[in-house]
Amino acid sequence: MSALDRFAMLQFDSGLPDIKKAKIKILDLDGKEIGDDIEVLFNPAQYSLSESANYSEGNGVGSEASALAYTGGKASTLDVELFFDTGPVVNASGKNNQSATDVTEKVKKFQELVYIKGEIHAPPIVKFIWGSLSFKGVVTQLKSTFTKFTESGMPIQARLSLSLMSYSERGSDKRKSPFESPDRTKCRIIREDYSIWDMAKSEYGDAAKWKVIARANNISNPLEVLPGTIVKIPAL
Repeated sequence: MSALDRFAMLQFDSGLPDIKKAKIKILDLDGKEIGDDIEVLFNPAQYSLSESANYSEGNGVGSEASALAYTGGKASTLDVELFFDTGPVVNASGKNNQSATDVTEKVKKFQELVYIKGEIHAPPIVKFIWGSLSFKGVVTQLKSTFTKFTESGMPIQARLSLSLMSYSERGSDKRKSPFESPDRTKCRIIREDYSIWDMAKSEYGDAAKWKVIARANNISNPLEVLPGTIVKIPAL
């Protein structure tokens, strides 16, 4: 019996107390839940979280000593490996309680997390929840490895390596950089999903302040501004 087989047997119902399963929630761009949750077949044995920061190195004028300057943080990442087994389940008497099924059907639900969803025109935002872990992000990499098959070639075991990058809704984080504060002028690009009203809400915390942006850019009708247009966001 392989290590994966033993791992599967340990997590099947054997009269032990209920085990809380890890699950993935699907979210829209505003962080609201859409669709059904995806529950893992077996909880992961481990996961890893990564945090990092960006620094630039330079020399001061008239000095040979190098200096590090903080240039911003990187998004945190979550890496987790999931195990799937849809082989026959054998009870204590040696009889099959469940016949084998194609594990691909279980894996497909996770593969869809990197496909574009029509409502948001991008892969979905997800939240991976297990115990104290609640990680919201987008799936940046997914690798499926099929490890066991029936005699007919049907896959019944698989490993799924999942990498997520953290995601925050627009306007949900307080800007810490003085270059991104509302008292400095900057520029933004109009997109189909990011209007002048969205900019006002994100930059000033009040969508009603869209007129400030319109006035600074000589916009008489915000509905006529085409996606791709660069607009100035004035300081308040």
